[in-house]
Amino acid sequence: KQTKLPDGPRGAFLARFAAFWGSLRRPQHVSTRPDQRSASLRVRLEAAIEHIKDAQWEVRESEARYRDLLEAQQDVIFRRDANGRLTYVNDSYCRVFGVERRNVIGQAFAPVRHDGELLPALIDTKTRSQRFALEVETADGRRWLDIEEHRVASSQSGETQAVGRDVTEQRIQSRELAEARDAAEQANRAKSRFLAAMSHEIRTPMNGILGMTALLKDTETTAEQKTYVSAVERSARTLLSLIDEILDFSRIEAGRLDLDETPFSVGECVQGVVELLYPRAREKGIAIAWAIDPDVPRLGLGDEARLRQIVTNLIGNAVKFTASGGVLVTVAMNRTSEPDAIADGHMPIVITVKDTGPGISAEAFESLFGEFERGDETNRRQHGGTGLGLAISRRLARAMGGDITALSRLGEGAEFRATIALKCVAPPRRRPMPDPGRHHVLLAIADGVEREALQLSLEGAHVPAAATMLDDAAPVIAAAAANEAPFTIAIVDGSHHPISDLSALADTVRAAAGPEGAATVYVILDAAPRGSFADYARAGFDDYLIRPVRPQALIDRVTSIGPYRRPSTEVLPELVTPTRVGTAKARVLLVEDNDINALLARRMLEKSGCAVVHAKDGQKGLDLLTSSLDGRIGPIDLVLMDVHMPVLDGLEAARRMKAMLLPAGRALPPIIALTANAFAEDRARCLAAGMDGYLAKPFEKNELEAVLQRWVYDAARSDAA
Repeated sequence: KQTKLPDGPRGAFLARFAAFWGSLRRPQHVSTRPDQRSASLRVRLEAAIEHIKDAQWEVRESEARYRDLLEAQQDVIFRRDANGRLTYVNDSYCRVFGVERRNVIGQAFAPVRHDGELLPALIDTKTRSQRFALEVETADGRRWLDIEEHRVASSQSGETQAVGRDVTEQRIQSRELAEARDAAEQANRAKSRFLAAMSHEIRTPMNGILGMTALLKDTETTAEQKTYVSAVERSARTLLSLIDEILDFSRIEAGRLDLDETPFSVGECVQGVVELLYPRAREKGIAIAWAIDPDVPRLGLGDEARLRQIVTNLIGNAVKFTASGGVLVTVAMNRTSEPDAIADGHMPIVITVKDTGPGISAEAFESLFGEFERGDETNRRQHGGTGLGLAISRRLARAMGGDITALSRLGEGAEFRATIALKCVAPPRRRPMPDPGRHHVLLAIADGVEREALQLSLEGAHVPAAATMLDDAAPVIAAAAANEAPFTIAIVDGSHHPISDLSALADTVRAAAGPEGAATVYVILDAAPRGSFADYARAGFDDYLIRPVRPQALIDRVTSIGPYRRPSTEVLPELVTPTRVGTAKARVLLVEDNDINALLARRMLEKSGCAVVHAKDGQKGLDLLTSSLDGRIGPIDLVLMDVHMPVLDGLEAARRMKAMLLPAGRALPPIIALTANAFAEDRARCLAAGMDGYLAKPFEKNELEAVLQRWVYDAARSDAA
């Protein structure tokens, strides 16, 4: 009968003994003499005994080695039978629990537990191992043991062996990390609440400063007073921009950056920023110009506000740090990353801002995109700022699937490249290719940055052009005529030379074009003197372009048939005054507790032709609106409601207005929130409370008039229709 032998040294010994015993039982050729048989048997028995002794020695040696290995372990090691009684414990077990081995063998494993579940010994043959954690009382106090138990393969009685490791320190560290995480999250929430409160508390007086400054500028003041008022306004706007940067950075750090996806024009976005910053560049005496690749799609899907923030920061920095020369901005498809992107519906854009400023040193370059970094000490003292602009812009660009990189050397200017991944909504305008022989354009421009921008725009439209300074234009005109490619269009700079010199250049271009050439000549003017084009028209100029020249306007001029003889429509945008319906004044209920802000809003509304009813808290506002709907006072066309007020805040006041008046079938006027809180979730709370719109402090007069136009005058026109 075959019996399965156990594994290990004991099994090996039994196997050797069985083999020897079998050899004794096999028939042997023995002598028939008794003495010979006795001697042979004795020899064989002695050999068997020796063999058994060797096997016993090997078993004892293996067991001693195995036991020494177990006893040397720092982990708690013990064995349990199927009933959970201890069959073996190592020295570490005895030391940890402060017990004697002889006192626990045969006893159940039942330490004093404070936490964790004590699992029974493994008896299911399908389950080979288990793991559990216990907080138990030890000789050193309460300790956590992580115990892993498995079945002993050589055991026929279901014996298990367990190894317990002290994980108290790890548990403490995990608990401390969890507590630190909770504390950090709580601190982050507290920081967010603080920033929201700070935003409101600072923006509220800032609204008063900027608003009152705007009202003061509309009054009669001396030249000296106007200078002081402008200084106050610039300082207030600078402070407001610093606050916005800090708030933006805090939102990004808290992981609360949400990107919108709406269709917008990248070209118009960049154009708006260039035109916004042009007056600042003009004050410094530097040029700013831009060009866009015609292959850039008309519309992209993405976050226009965040892209404008990136572009504003990059161009604003370039203007800030450039003392002479200028800033060139280009917009193109990022062909290096995705050559066939448009075909796949993608729109990888690269916006490059290149300046002729002082450049960036190698030391400052290493920390260029770090938080609160502002270059070297000289720049820090001269230009100020938080040092967060580039850090925020890079994080925004990366959130939009791109990045911002920089190239610069000290004394050689700087170039920043912002790559953005948008989705293509509308493909680029496919215009007919112009006849290369039809037009040849001369760009006689004083500033190199503007020359390069105009030339890039024309080259993108496949219009041949030559760029030169006005003083060097004559030989260029003569050379073009000698090559039988005279200039048919000339664009000259009207800001750096007298009209007589420009008129002489125009005559030279027309003469070189020949009797059949009929060359067209445009002049580039700054926005301020555009009303003086009559002098240029009398000098023979056909039309003008306004700085900063819009690439599309330039291409339209050049590729149109025949010269432009009508006044240019290329002017800077003006504020639109609301188109009122009828002659009656709009009545506005202003609910505002801050006296200065109330005075500011009242004056702005009155200057916009409105009658104002003022309430100092939400409860009084609710009472006045109820009185209006009951006919006790005149009708209210619009409610401007501050959010943070005593007695009854704006949110609760709006909720009560909706809850009390709408069920009664009364038509409520639009309720517009006025708040200095700058976060998107603040707007969401206002809309959730039943408000119809949102106007953030500090607001401009044109923003207030846009609210009136939408919610009062347009609504009245729709009702009349």
